[in-house]
Amino acid sequence: MPLWVTLYLALMAVSLPVGVMMLRRMERDWLHPVGGLVSTLLSMAFVLSYWMPDAIPFKAPSVLMLYGFVLFWDLYSLQRLKTKLPDYFDMPEDSGLQSNSGAWLMGVLLMLPAYYFGALVCMRAFTG
Repeated sequence: MPLWVTLYLALMAVSLPVGVMMLRRMERDWLHPVGGLVSTLLSMAFVLSYWMPDAIPFKAPSVLMLYGFVLFWDLYSLQRLKTKLPDYFDMPEDSGLQSNSGAWLMGVLLMLPAYYFGALVCMRAFTG
């Protein structure tokens, strides 16, 4: 496994508690933090499964459902954060944190490797 993959997984692991606590405070329930936790852990598992297929063997076609959950949950959370984050920080509507902001693009770009490796793991489950 390359060094950049290890650093990427470490970044995901370090940011996990921050994201879970932020979702807990913003949504005031346990559904969103638990969904975020499961989504992040599955994303990490997809990356690890690609580089170490014997350690985390996603071989059944049901892996596509897990991948679908990760994609759905991340898009759902992104939509919720777009609407709730300015209120959470008491920011005016015309602040720089809008849907076309670079911060949202950065968030999606940070998750792209996990989505990419998840898609490769799904393809491997169906072909092999």
